[in-house]
Amino acid sequence: MNKNLDYKIIFDEAADAIFIVNSNHKVIEVNQCACELSGYTKSELLNMALFELFPKEEMQNKPLDINGIESNEIILFERLLRTKDRKIIPIEMKSRKLSDGNYFSSFRDISTRTKIRSDLQDSLNKIKLSEFKYRELFNNIPLGIFIVKNNGAIESINQTMVEILGAPSIEDSLKFNIFELPSLKGTELLHDLKICFNKGRSFNKTYDYTSIWDKNSYVKAHILPAERANSEKVMVIIEDYTSQKERELELKILSEGVNNSHASVVVTDSVGKITFVNDYFLTHTNYSKEEVLGETFSFLKSAYHNPAFYSDLWTTIKSGKNWVGEILNKKKNGELFWENTMISSLKNEKGEITHYMAIKEDITKKKKNEQELKDAKEKAEQADYLKSSFLANMSHEIRTPLNAIMGFSALLNEYDVNSETSSYYINIIQLNGKKLLNIIDDVLLVSKLQVDQINVYSSAFSIKQLLKELYSYFKTEIELSKGKDVELILELNKKDNIEIIETDQAKLSQIFRKLIRNAIKFTSEGVISFGYDLNDNDEFVFFTKDTGIGIVKDKQRVIFQKFRQADDSKTRQFGGTGLGLSIVKGLIDLLHGKLWVDSEENKGTSFYFTVPLKIIKKKKKKNKKVNDKLKWKNKTILVVDDVKESVLFISEVLENTGMEIITASNGIEAIEQFAQNPGINLILMDIQLPILNGLAAAKRILIKKDVPIIIQSAYLKNEYEKKCLSIGCVDFIQKPLNSNEILAKVETHIR
Repeated sequence: MNKNLDYKIIFDEAADAIFIVNSNHKVIEVNQCACELSGYTKSELLNMALFELFPKEEMQNKPLDINGIESNEIILFERLLRTKDRKIIPIEMKSRKLSDGNYFSSFRDISTRTKIRSDLQDSLNKIKLSEFKYRELFNNIPLGIFIVKNNGAIESINQTMVEILGAPSIEDSLKFNIFELPSLKGTELLHDLKICFNKGRSFNKTYDYTSIWDKNSYVKAHILPAERANSEKVMVIIEDYTSQKERELELKILSEGVNNSHASVVVTDSVGKITFVNDYFLTHTNYSKEEVLGETFSFLKSAYHNPAFYSDLWTTIKSGKNWVGEILNKKKNGELFWENTMISSLKNEKGEITHYMAIKEDITKKKKNEQELKDAKEKAEQADYLKSSFLANMSHEIRTPLNAIMGFSALLNEYDVNSETSSYYINIIQLNGKKLLNIIDDVLLVSKLQVDQINVYSSAFSIKQLLKELYSYFKTEIELSKGKDVELILELNKKDNIEIIETDQAKLSQIFRKLIRNAIKFTSEGVISFGYDLNDNDEFVFFTKDTGIGIVKDKQRVIFQKFRQADDSKTRQFGGTGLGLSIVKGLIDLLHGKLWVDSEENKGTSFYFTVPLKIIKKKKKKNKKVNDKLKWKNKTILVVDDVKESVLFISEVLENTGMEIITASNGIEAIEQFAQNPGINLILMDIQLPILNGLAAAKRILIKKDVPIIIQSAYLKNEYEKKCLSIGCVDFIQKPLNSNEILAKVETHIR
């Protein structure tokens, strides 16, 4: 009999995890891949509800679309799966309703897809900083990409896009104006492109498109502005989804064919207990699935066959051979029926029998009439065709499709957000893109370090300026990081007068970047500081310090090895390649320096390093003449100005007076500093400040407490002095500032 659909092989050996769920969302059947992906055993999964496999916040953000499933739609979602060992895995979840009222869901691990997606986003965001790397990825990435101007002209297109279009060459593709292409007119794709130009909206959709070269493709496209806050160009990223769509259709047809087949399909475990039946079996025998799962075939016995008949059947299938024959069975209502049955053994990769599959055809009518043989033959051929096609498709590994860039760009597409929120999202996208480029750079850098292909280039530079630039960069990164309550502090040795040093500036910057980023990753709250100090030999000792998770003593020796962290489980919790500290060690070794660590678990970590360098220039210290009367050792002044140079000048003027200087860069921060420091004796307030201007801030402060406030501003004195005095301020200083005037005003008004 040529009708073996081998359904259980397909079910258990499918590359995707498969779950069958009842209307109460309880898991009633799974395949082997589901156990491997989730980390649970089959018995554990069968006692769970499907939503227990997802984090709570995931279900809140992306609830199961029951209405869509009930409408017989195929629902496709990308979700985060939480395994038994708490590992979070990105998956593609596809769900639909089965004819028996249960739900079918398949899970596919898309870790590779999401990594490639992030790779692309990173390269797009780094266009201006690394054009060469962008072009290399642009031309070689297995996604179609083209950039179009707002006049319809195609600015650039990569080779993959040319292949998707069926175009002869890149040059031929660049000749056309997309707004004038007959194949695009009236299409949803062109409509979305125009909205992207006009309103800056992003789209992530699937389109059915026929190119000018008559190549029809089913594509997934991500349409988004090519440049931030600029509607002059639009980037379109295309994935050819044609083959995947065809495979999905074939799998749907074959899957439905098994359930809609006019043959009963039954699968048992190695001891004969039923683990799967198709819809036809249930309809034909009048049993429910709950009544048969876990039972043996004994409930079907009609007492027609003797024990030797069944003994021969079991001897045959246990030997690994197929058993073919006719059996008289009994339905739930007692009705007898004949079945032409083939039973096959299913084996694992070790050749061990794990299951048996029976394909049974009701031949009761045929036994009464030999006129129906033609129909039976056609049904058998159809069943055999379905089996062969199904197995042929499943014998090939289905590659995980490359998906369009998602993340926060999808939020920009799916939700109406204001410009402030939009800018915030874009900053996060850019930040995450930079993180991914760091990973790519790390891999390349490690490779070069291994083969000794990195040269040292010494140059003279300002060490303080370098560290200030790093502080500004990482301060912004921390502010954009969710879940971080961390203060970044730059510690410079104020006692030294060293201005210019000579060493490899780029590598010194790389070392600091790796160490600071490492501190940010493992510190959720507290303080991160970095800078340098001078030891007793006037040698520079650079450092980074954090109040993060720390490193246990017996693990501190492995953290500088490639792909390692203090605890391997931290890789899953905190991410990262494990290359950062090995790169730091490699670069310091390259510079012939020294590196060491001081850490305590749950209290923080400090990294110290030295590198050979030359001191090129020392800053001459000026002997400041200080009036003996101006001694304000127990006084505190609050200086409020958003211009760093102004704050620095005022601080220099007041440095040797003995007073404590507190600073703020906007009106809100000034109010907060005043509230946190009740001992402030005087406030020097600029007018033009971000967030809240100086006059408004002064009003709020004076409502709470009477404190002398001197306004200092570039605005004309005759226009603002009276206004300042009217709200309670005590004086006004016209910019540009004069050191003698500052000291005189402070002397007059400080309390």
